[in-house]
Amino acid sequence: MKNKGENMAIRTVCVSGDVQGCGLLMQVKDGTITKVEPADFPNPDDRGACARGLAIAELVHHQDRLRYPLKRVGERGEGRWQRVSWDEALDSIAGELQEVAQRYGSTSVVWGAPAWPGLSVGGYSRLASLTKGTWVDWWGFGDAAGPCADIATFGRMLGEVHLSRIKDPKLSIVWGFNPAETSYIRMRRIIEDKKKGCKVVVIDPRFTPTAAHADEHIPIRPGTDGALALGMIHVVLEQGLQDERFISEDTVGPLLVRSDNGLFLRESDLIEGGSEQQFIVFDNNSGRPQPCDASVVDPALTGTYFISGVDCKPAYQLLADLASEYTPESVAEITDVPADVIRRLATSYATQKPASIHRGWGMQRSFYGDLACRAINALATITGNINPSLPSSFVLNMRPFYMPAGPYNHIPVMLLYDAIAKGEPFPIKAIWFAGHNFVNQLPNMNRIVTDVLPQLELIVVCDLFMTATAKYADYVLPVASFCECVDFHTSYLQNTYLQLQQKVIEPLHESKSDFQIAAELGRKMGFSEFFDKTEEQYLEEMLASGHPSMEGITLEKLRQGPVMASPVDRPKQFRTPSGRIEFYVERLKRFGQELPTYLEPVESVRSDREGVYPLCLLSTHSRYRTHSTLANVPGLLKLDPEPALEINPVDAEPRNIGDGDVVRVFNVRGQAKLRAKLSQRLKPGVVNISQGWWPEQYIEGHHNELTHERINEAQQFIMEPNAALYDVLVEVEKVEQKGIR
Repeated sequence: MKNKGENMAIRTVCVSGDVQGCGLLMQVKDGTITKVEPADFPNPDDRGACARGLAIAELVHHQDRLRYPLKRVGERGEGRWQRVSWDEALDSIAGELQEVAQRYGSTSVVWGAPAWPGLSVGGYSRLASLTKGTWVDWWGFGDAAGPCADIATFGRMLGEVHLSRIKDPKLSIVWGFNPAETSYIRMRRIIEDKKKGCKVVVIDPRFTPTAAHADEHIPIRPGTDGALALGMIHVVLEQGLQDERFISEDTVGPLLVRSDNGLFLRESDLIEGGSEQQFIVFDNNSGRPQPCDASVVDPALTGTYFISGVDCKPAYQLLADLASEYTPESVAEITDVPADVIRRLATSYATQKPASIHRGWGMQRSFYGDLACRAINALATITGNINPSLPSSFVLNMRPFYMPAGPYNHIPVMLLYDAIAKGEPFPIKAIWFAGHNFVNQLPNMNRIVTDVLPQLELIVVCDLFMTATAKYADYVLPVASFCECVDFHTSYLQNTYLQLQQKVIEPLHESKSDFQIAAELGRKMGFSEFFDKTEEQYLEEMLASGHPSMEGITLEKLRQGPVMASPVDRPKQFRTPSGRIEFYVERLKRFGQELPTYLEPVESVRSDREGVYPLCLLSTHSRYRTHSTLANVPGLLKLDPEPALEINPVDAEPRNIGDGDVVRVFNVRGQAKLRAKLSQRLKPGVVNISQGWWPEQYIEGHHNELTHERINEAQQFIMEPNAALYDVLVEVEKVEQKGIR
C-alpha cells in the first residue's frame, strides 16, 4: 500500500453480484474506499456495474461489521456473546471439531463455503479433504432444477447456454428471467439484439422492468411453464415446422424405445454378445433396424416397429405423442395464456430463425421446475434453435488444491434438514457456515430454528455481520470482504474472463480472509504442511495447470488486467449417456419422467387447498440485494427501505387492503407481517415479496417461514433436489395497525 494521504486507484472484481464478475475500479485513500466505478475490459461492451457493486464501499465500511471473534455464552439465539482472541476461538473450534468427528465419524462434520472458485472456497475444501468431512452442495437452495434439466438434456449443468448464445437472433424469448434487475450484462445483450431488429418476448407472471423493454409480455400462471412449452411443441409439429435434420443427427429422436420397459433398443437386445452402448434406429432405406451410427442410414422419426417381439417407437414419436395431448386450447386452460398467443409464439419461434431463449432461474423454483426447463430445452431442440458450441473457458489446476487428500463426502443442502434432525441419510453434528446465511435463505425457517439447529453440537459462522444464522452459532468469526483479500474470479459475460481480485485495503478490525481462517484452523488441526504457502503462491499453483487455455497467464499478468479466454473450436459434445441431446431420458423412466411431461405445482390454486390458501407467493430477486447480502446498506435502503407485499388491486379489494396497509401473509407453516404495495404489474392471484430481507426488517415473521422443504426425488437422482421457493400458497389479511411501527 502507498503512503498515508496518497490516493490510489485499484482494479478488482465484484463478487457481490452473483456470477457476473463485473470489474470495479476503487479509489482508496488512507485505508478508506472513497469511490467505486466500473472498470475497463478488453471488450468495452463488458464495462459496467450495477447498484449492488457500486454500493460496496458502504458494505465494507459499515458500522455494524463484526470486529472480533465471538463465543456464545448464553442460549443459542439469545444474543449473549464473549469476545475472544483468534487463537482462543480456533483452538476451541479445532478441538470440538475433532471431538465430534471422533464420536460420530468424520462425515458428521459439514463444511459450507462461499460459492466462488478460488482461495475463499479452496481453504475450506482442503479442510474437508484432509479431515474426510462432508461438503455441502449449495445449488439446491433455489438453483438446482435448471442444472438438473440441463444435465439430463445436454449432459452439463449450465446447458442453457445452448439456447441463449445465439448470434444475431431474430426473436428472443426471455422466459422466467428478469435480467434488467438481476443480470444487467445479459440485459445489455438483449437490448443490443433488439436494436438490430430482434423481437423480444417476455414470459413472466410479473410485468418486470425487463418486460417494459420487450415487444410483448405474456403473463403466465406460476409453475405452468412446462405446459406452455409442450403446447408450443404441439403447434410446431402440427404445422410441420420441426428441424428433422437436426433431430436425426444430434438428438435421441430417431433412437428406438422399447414399449415393454421404456428403454432404448440396443444391439445387445438383437444380437447375443451385442453392445449395450450401440443404439438402434429403424432405417427407411433397408426397412430394417440398424445401428444409429451406421455409415449410410436414413433413420425413421415416426411410426411403430415390431422388432424381436417388442413394439418400438422412435423417441421423437413418443415426444410427438405427448405433445399431441397439449393443444393450445387445453394449455390455455392450464397457463392462462390465450390459445392464439400460444400458436403465434410457437410459429414465430420456429420460423423467425435463429431464435434464442434466455431461460431464467424463476421457473425452476416450482417443485417440477426441472420438467419445465426440460420441456423448453425440447422446444429449442426440435426447432434446431440450438448452438451446440460452448463458450471458451479456462482450465485451472483446481483439484489438487481443493482435494490434497482426495475426495470428500457430499450432501445436497436440501438434505441437511433430515441429516441433522433425524440422522438420515447419515448423522451431522457440526457445521461450518461461511458465505451462506442458512437461516435467512433456506425454506421453512421455523423448522430450521426449532427442529434442525438444536440438534447440532457445534455451529461456526464466518461473516461480515451478525446475520440470522450467526445469531444461532456457537462461534462467530469476522471475515474480510472481497475488497480486503486477494483471489481470482472467472466470469461468463458475453465473453469469458479470468480476473484478479486484488486487495484494495487491508482487512478492517480483526477480520481475516476465508482462506486465512481455514489455514490457521488447519494448522491447529495438525495439517500445517498443507497450509505452508502464501495466498499468492497458491494462486500461482492454480494458474499453472499446463492447459493451453492458461498459456502465458501468470499472477503478474492478471495484475495488469483481466484476460479474455482464447476462442476454442470445440466439436459437438453432449455428455449424455447417448452422446446426443436427450429429450427422452431413459434413466428417469423409474419416476415416469422420461419425457418432459407437465405436472401441476404441488401447492396449486387448482388443488383441494384452494379457498384456504388461494394466492401463489413468489419471492423474487431484487436489484438492491444479492440474496441477503447488502440488505443493511444505507444507500440501498433509501431506494428500497423495507419489505413489502406486492399484490394486485383485484386481490386487494375483497380483502379491504389499501396501499401501505399492514398485512399478514400466512399459511400452515408460518407468517410474515409487512406493508402492502398495490401493483397492477402482478398477475391477479399472485403475490410477491422480494427475497433477502433480514427478520428484523419485517414487522413480524419472515417470508421463509412460508416456504417448504419438500424433496424432489427425480432431481436428487440426477443432481440434487431444489428448493421450490415459488411453489407456495398463502392467504393475506389486513391487520390492525395499533402499535405497528
